[in-house]
Amino acid sequence: MNEYITSDEMMVIDTNCEYHGLTRLQLMENAGKSLAEEIAKRFDSGRIGIYAGLGNNGGDAFVAARHLNGYDRDYEIEIFLLGSSANIKTDIARRNFEILKKSGFSIKEIRDSTMLEEDDFDVIIDGMLGTGVKGRLREPFARAVEIINSSNSYVVAVDVPTGLNPDTGEYVTAVKADLTVTFHKAKPGLVKPDVADVVGELVVRDIGIPLVFEKLTGPGDVKKVYRRYPAGHKGNHGRVLIVGGGPYSGAPALAAMAAYATGADVVTVAVPEVIYDIVASFSPNLIVRKLSGDMLGMKNLEGIRELAAKHHVVVMGMGAGRSEEVQEVAEEVLKLEEVKKAVLDADALLSSIPENVECILTPHRAEFKRIFGFDAENEDDVKKAAKKANATVLLKSQEDMISDGERVRINRTGNPGMTVGGTGDVLAGIAGAFLALSDPFWSASAAAFVNGVAGDLCMEDLGFNFTAMDVVKKIPQAVRNALNF
Repeated sequence: MNEYITSDEMMVIDTNCEYHGLTRLQLMENAGKSLAEEIAKRFDSGRIGIYAGLGNNGGDAFVAARHLNGYDRDYEIEIFLLGSSANIKTDIARRNFEILKKSGFSIKEIRDSTMLEEDDFDVIIDGMLGTGVKGRLREPFARAVEIINSSNSYVVAVDVPTGLNPDTGEYVTAVKADLTVTFHKAKPGLVKPDVADVVGELVVRDIGIPLVFEKLTGPGDVKKVYRRYPAGHKGNHGRVLIVGGGPYSGAPALAAMAAYATGADVVTVAVPEVIYDIVASFSPNLIVRKLSGDMLGMKNLEGIRELAAKHHVVVMGMGAGRSEEVQEVAEEVLKLEEVKKAVLDADALLSSIPENVECILTPHRAEFKRIFGFDAENEDDVKKAAKKANATVLLKSQEDMISDGERVRINRTGNPGMTVGGTGDVLAGIAGAFLALSDPFWSASAAAFVNGVAGDLCMEDLGFNFTAMDVVKKIPQAVRNALNF
């Protein structure tokens, strides 16, 4: 496990914990209780001022206030909510705020910076903005930071001092804490040498997240990689080139339809001319291009190069047929200057990827053994193969395993109905759509999750007897459910 965790990765874990049954409310309770315990270790009494924002950072501080009030200590607690309580952003923060209101806590809603006044607190808790901050602070937060930093109080930051970028350690204006209590793992920006005077003493508290939950895929993976730009135009959300077919015509078509269903704007299918008419007939959505011959070979390299130059990612191998020439052309395609990202599946799988190509390999167990020379018995085997290949390996199995050689993720979505032919082609298309705009590791993880959820939705509607095309039709719902989770 990594020693540090970025704010994005922590968002993924928070979301996926909820999905797997460990609610955000439980995590907030554990975080707030841990914060209260750290304060109680240092102070038996005193006036405590809590500056709370409208998000979950403020929610952690609300929980801490309740626990501090419950101790047999002489604490006098005042809460300053920076904004209107009507605008509290999450249900769990609002629930904990309402508890404080009903319990009679002293709460002042700060609508603008003129309502903030200096006060003589023994302890100030900074629960304003946490990990969501990037750049310059707006009012009334900037004024609150000024007041906190000019005080003689002992300052405790919740998770991250307000104003500090948790991933880079950059800041324009930030709370200068005596103690920062962060949760689960330290964020990388907290340990930069030049922010020691902002972070103060750093304490990392466990909040009850099982170690395996760091690895399990879930809706958070999809939220991390999915992109939709309000001002975008055609092509901004992914241009995917599918290269495959020959002996099999359905495989590249399924991959292409899956890429469209996942959100790619433009999907081009390049297939040998012998199956061109068949693939073109699958859907009017498909852009199909002819490659000469009846199977992929070196004669097609120039045509693939010209097409790759117009796309973000190349997805290759589905239905191409196992031959040395398919392997050779896959190797040469990855050497092309125009190819920066690739997904290799089935007959194009390789054991070594050039350093300048971001690549996902999607073998099943038999293919894994064929290309790497050993069985994938556990996570370490997949990690070893990924490191050897210089790629992200997505091992398709009853429990999918994903690794980039350093990290591992586990996907448990899917069902036995997905043994039907073509679901692997669908997975490759999903991976390509995500990879077009994101990185290989998280794209592979999100793809495995979405593919499995789409299969599970098919099982709910149709039982075990469904087809790969049924899975494609469920992809938009699987993506939407994840984004709305």
